[in-house]
Amino acid sequence: MILDRHPLTNRQQEILEYVASFTRDAGYPPTVREIGRATGLRSPRSVSQHLQALEKKGFITRGREKSRAIRVLDRPDSPVPATGGHAVPLLMRGRVVAGETAPATDTSGTSFLVDRDLFEGTGNYLLRVEGDCMVDRHILAGDMIVVCPQRTADDGDVVVARINGETKVKRHDKGRLVSDQGSVTIDDSVQIVGRVVGLIRSRC
Repeated sequence: MILDRHPLTNRQQEILEYVASFTRDAGYPPTVREIGRATGLRSPRSVSQHLQALEKKGFITRGREKSRAIRVLDRPDSPVPATGGHAVPLLMRGRVVAGETAPATDTSGTSFLVDRDLFEGTGNYLLRVEGDCMVDRHILAGDMIVVCPQRTADDGDVVVARINGETKVKRHDKGRLVSDQGSVTIDDSVQIVGRVVGLIRSRC
């Protein structure tokens, strides 16, 4: 059977990309509620309507008796990369320099589809930078940094750390965390939560 080419809305493409990347990473498809949390759709009915549209257009097939029964169909005009793409969540409350970071499992924000070979590590997530805290490492206000969750770091690594209740981006250097705003000794008040493995900038 030859499938007609049906254009996808931005929301349908976002959902299709998320389902494909989630399935590749987890080994099984997401539930309707997981799709809703990842794409910002609060109503399961809204998610189901978009899934129905994707199924009608021939991009997915769904089982009716299981909650994890969505399968992305292989077709040449699919916006989903054939290999290597996966969704990296932008944490809605995750901002560095000021404020407390949400846990890495909080995927209530937007997800960005990136090449899985582009950034090292697993379980990566995005945080948006407030303030020019690491100009010497070319990290500027408004950038999104790709964070690989880990509790340790080597000298020279750029890390995300909780320092006295605030989340900062700093460079690890001989027992201290250093940035343009100063340095702090690593002690019980400092918790490294991840290593910066990449940066996404939406402007030139």
